[in-house]
Amino acid sequence: MKYIFLILLFIPFNTFAMEISIYQWSKRLLIVSTNSLDDKVLINTKNFLSNHKCEVKDRNLEIIVFLNQNNNKFEKPNFIKNQYGIWLLGYDGMVKDYSSDDSILLRLFDLIDSMPMRKNEIKSNSC
Repeated sequence: MKYIFLILLFIPFNTFAMEISIYQWSKRLLIVSTNSLDDKVLINTKNFLSNHKCEVKDRNLEIIVFLNQNNNKFEKPNFIKNQYGIWLLGYDGMVKDYSSDDSILLRLFDLIDSMPMRKNEIKSNSC
């Protein structure tokens, strides 16, 4: 038992990271992959989300950031493949859009609002 504990101490923490698929059918995801906290794409994305909190909440959107291809909580999805940019994933876990810059933010809400499941969610414009 003592040896098992010692072995566990040397296993990297992210070995126990969750897959983003835990959000499948419960959240839409905005995945941001960047190489720096000062990256323009990350800063613009955070500002956009901060300025549109109600719209983000209304569309059930969660953001996950990978810094240098790593995240302490989540495993890196295969579609990132050492790329940087922003991906939008639908409830089904499939990539709906991608941009290597922040241009996806200009079409984000229109794209989500055109999704079949979103059309069922829209009751009234609460924002």
